[in-house]
Amino acid sequence: MIRLMSGKEAWLVTLTLLGVSLPALADEKKAKKDEEDVVLDNRGLAKEKADAEEKKEQEMFENDTPFATTKPDPEANRALRWRPGFRGGGRVGYALPAGSYSGQADFGLLVNGLIFVGGEFGYWFAPFIGVGFDLSGGYVLAECSEEASCMGWQVRGGPMVFFRPMPHANFTPFFGVGAGYEWMTRSASTDTASIRSSAHGFEYLNLQAGMEFRKGGDLYGMFVSYSMGKFTRESVSVESDSLGDSDDSHDIKDPKIHNWIGLGARVAIE
Repeated sequence: MIRLMSGKEAWLVTLTLLGVSLPALADEKKAKKDEEDVVLDNRGLAKEKADAEEKKEQEMFENDTPFATTKPDPEANRALRWRPGFRGGGRVGYALPAGSYSGQADFGLLVNGLIFVGGEFGYWFAPFIGVGFDLSGGYVLAECSEEASCMGWQVRGGPMVFFRPMPHANFTPFFGVGAGYEWMTRSASTDTASIRSSAHGFEYLNLQAGMEFRKGGDLYGMFVSYSMGKFTRESVSVESDSLGDSDDSHDIKDPKIHNWIGLGARVAIE
């Protein structure tokens, strides 16, 4: 049999239920409020990304190599930084003989070619012109018979004037004009004899021309060269099992103009 609660018992039950439910509702509202208060702040990441993009653009902007996509005015910047001083460069190449040695003797009958290295060093008192000394030397590919073993050496040097018409550009021509003195030695040997011949004389003209590009503060490029000289003095040394030994030094009879025509690569230090 179901007994109805009295009024006093109903009030007690109601108060009990309110005491349990009110704190639960309060905790639920607080949790929802806390969830609403959580805001993802991406401003720091966005700023870092913007700074990285700005730094990348600045590096591209300041890069003054010939492969840069943008440049403010690198030629003007280089012109402001340039100062007079000593500068140098080096080169390596191959040269072919031309002209004559003496009388009717073709220079190409004595040598087949020249593998050389060289360099210049001088004072640049303006960005487009300098004065200094040019020196080169190398291995002579001497003409030789099948029965003999041959080799040779060549050295030349002298003053030179250097020109660079567009000194601050990424790509610039290079020119050199000079003169000097030249030495060449050739030797041939067999099982029974050996001959050594040395010749020397003035080099009346030495021309160089090339194109250089700038990278990392230095200049790299290709060049062609032409020289014109005359051997006027010769010495010959012979060692032979059958003829004995002999040494002779004399002026070359009827000396003629000979040439070297070269091609190679060069680098200049700024």
